[in-house]
Amino acid sequence: MKSRTDWQVVRWETVKAVANNDFTRVVGLIPIAGYLILFNDEIAGMLSFDALAGVGGTERSPFLLDGLPKLRLVFFGSLFVFGSFVTYRVFRPEVLEAAKSDLEFSEIVRQRYSVYELAQIEERVHSESWVERTEAFWTVLGKRRPKKPVVSGYRPDVRAEMFSKHGDYIGFLAREWWVGMMHTYKPARIISLVFGFLGYFMLAVPTMDIAQAVLRHIFIG
Repeated sequence: MKSRTDWQVVRWETVKAVANNDFTRVVGLIPIAGYLILFNDEIAGMLSFDALAGVGGTERSPFLLDGLPKLRLVFFGSLFVFGSFVTYRVFRPEVLEAAKSDLEFSEIVRQRYSVYELAQIEERVHSESWVERTEAFWTVLGKRRPKKPVVSGYRPDVRAEMFSKHGDYIGFLAREWWVGMMHTYKPARIISLVFGFLGYFMLAVPTMDIAQAVLRHIFIG
């Protein structure tokens, strides 16, 4: 069986790294402050990067961009990053909040999941609508695994016995489920990534402009 997995860069675990970090949780405040500055003529007129850099009116500005374009880049860049964060929070799979990888999720399942929860996962994975993702689960000794429930029917009070008999199967089942969840809502994943990367780029441009001005001042004078 050929594995049907998307490139890791467009899966939810990568989207989380881009759209759900300490920066994106705070950046939502930037458009609010940016709006007050960018669309207030009096404040925008007072805020000058040249003045902050100590450049007079007759001197050549060390910056490649004027102050207003930099403010706009920060404003709209933060909007894109915030949009990436919101898209992730709305469409993310809940299982990604529980575990960062399929192996970690498999261990959590062994420790915490009930017989009923495992039966629900098994029912979904063996359904006709499920897209098979991992060869480790679906191929056993070179043969295709039949879509036949294994843990369904076990009582909650015999959970230990169930894991004793089918521990390896449950581990691979959990990993198949986790990988499958990383492929949900593909348009949302792509939108979140595009918003995130575009926003970070727009935020980086003013920083690079300021950095080059500082470096030129240090090394050239």
